Amino acid sequence: MKTFVTSLLFAFAAIAPALAQKSIDAKEIIAKINRKEAVTYQNVTITGDLDLTNLANRREISEGNWGNQSREFLSVVEVPITFRNCSFTGKVLAYHTDEEEGKRLLSKNNTVYNANFTEAVTLENCQFTDNAAFKYSVFEQQARFSGNTFQREALFKYAKFQDAATFNGSAFKGYADFKYAKFDEASAFQGANFSKSADFKYTKFSEGVDFRQARFTGFTDFKYTKFPNGSTFDDTRFDGPTDFKYTTLAGRKFSPSSR
Repeated sequence: MKTFVTSLLFAFAAIAPALAQKSIDAKEIIAKINRKEAVTYQNVTITGDLDLTNLANRREISEGNWGNQSREFLSVVEVPITFRNCSFTGKVLAYHTDEEEGKRLLSKNNTVYNANFTEAVTLENCQFTDNAAFKYSVFEQQARFSGNTFQREALFKYAKFQDAATFNGSAFKGYADFKYAKFDEASAFQGANFSKSADFKYTKFSEGVDFRQARFTGFTDFKYTKFPNGSTFDDTRFDGPTDFKYTTLAGRKFSPSSR
């Protein structure tokens, strides 16, 4: 009996680390990126803000002036990034400004910090507790954002996806901003759920986009958006107000009520 109990204790000790979700400080991830090491995490909680705009290779790309032009700094994530079944307790930032952080003070110039991605980005089945900001980011390789839950703002305004991009099954519980975003290859939002405002105004889809079974609960804006051949809205639900003014599908006027 004693041998059995001892063996059982050893077994529990062995599996305990696997049962408990490990916590990683966001600064450790930034350090890996700076060392040009691929980032791969699964079943991990990331604590603190993951600020991808403050990498070792950050450089100034615009000095700004005393007019309305902002100073701009760019960091480049040069390694593949993979997070699966992870939780982010802080912000995930590939974009932010001094103005947002209250650091503008007396200067007339705002300072903008951005991050681009040269390798594949995979964020699947993750929880974003705070804002996720990818405004102006360029994704050169595949971008996978499927199955995620965005509790607050998901900011992809002006983002450029040069390869396939997927947001299938993701839940946007805060404002989902894809205004002016550009998708060069096939993209998909199949089964995505937009609980609040969803902004796709002026979004450019060069290839077909899949919105099958997506649900829009809040105000949805597709004004001026042009959907190419191959786009589909089968079983898509719009339960809130919509704006499809000047929206086209394969060159013809499009709105959910006129399909």
